[in-house]
Amino acid sequence: MLDSIMNFLKYRASISFYMVIVNGMKIIENRKTKFFIVLIGTLATFSFSFNHTQINNLTGVYWGAFNPPTGAHAAIIAASLNEIPLKKLIIVVNNHSYKDYAYPLEIRLQLIKEIINPNDIEKVEILWQDDVNKLDFVALRKMTSAPLCAIAGCDAYKKWIDFSTPRERSLYDAIAVIPRSDDIPILFDEIAFILPINSIFQYVSSTKIRECNGCDN
Repeated sequence: MLDSIMNFLKYRASISFYMVIVNGMKIIENRKTKFFIVLIGTLATFSFSFNHTQINNLTGVYWGAFNPPTGAHAAIIAASLNEIPLKKLIIVVNNHSYKDYAYPLEIRLQLIKEIINPNDIEKVEILWQDDVNKLDFVALRKMTSAPLCAIAGCDAYKKWIDFSTPRERSLYDAIAVIPRSDDIPILFDEIAFILPINSIFQYVSSTKIRECNGCDN
């Protein structure tokens, strides 16, 4: 009982510490300073934030179109595995009928393998989902009993907020949100935290890569 109370108090303290960091960002304009403070704040939060999730056993889940995979995707994968850190990462490639993909599923699956650090590949499982075969929390829970950490870029997290309830998101043990611009993401869930990546990747996107390659009209 005492351990449970201590873990709860530590978790609540981590949320309060995070809010101090976010409010401080509002008055800081320098990009490098922002990134440095977010990184320090995140690492400090990690030091006592996720005891209740058995952090050494966390399995991360990272959904995306990866159309195509980019350096930003590679940075997110590396940060997830090494900074959280994760015991395992499940990458889920979306292949929905309502979206027109510039790259076929088979190509995207292969390209993802190529952007993963060889030292990390054994900890990564690459799967895919479509309209029928969905890899949501229910499906993931059937695959593993490990605590789950959802991983999403800031834009994806905002969309998730629009199409889900707090209770649905709380089924996960943690949510890692990656900044995709200089703006500090607003977190709507107590289990959410910011996972910084190198600022040079914050503006890299599959859309811009396709535009450069002439795949988009």
